[in-house]
Amino acid sequence: MHKQENENIKLRLLLDHYVNPKDKYDESRTWVSKLVFIVAQAKKPLRSADIISLLLRREPILQEKASKEKFISPSLNAAMKFKRLIPYKLHGVRGRFYCLPEWINEEGELLPEMRSKIY
Repeated sequence: MHKQENENIKLRLLLDHYVNPKDKYDESRTWVSKLVFIVAQAKKPLRSADIISLLLRREPILQEKASKEKFISPSLNAAMKFKRLIPYKLHGVRGRFYCLPEWINEEGELLPEMRSKIY
């Protein structure tokens, strides 16, 4: 019986770390900052669907929204307006990838090492 209880405790701790990782995510940040944080933590360009799936683990309010895309869209647009996230269109893929400004070179192209991460 104790072996099962210990196993349950271990699994709960692993799940807690997966759902609530200890990586300086701050729920009190603005949504723009949260989106930038998610992309930075991923260390690769992300589509909005990817961002949403990563945010769902951290933001219970997002679970309640009927259209998660419509909910985060204004924040994504603000992040682009303030140049905190840069959109990148990959031909043949629907939608855009959101990148950190430092991943874009002077010509406005995605750096090769970041481009290789989205294939």
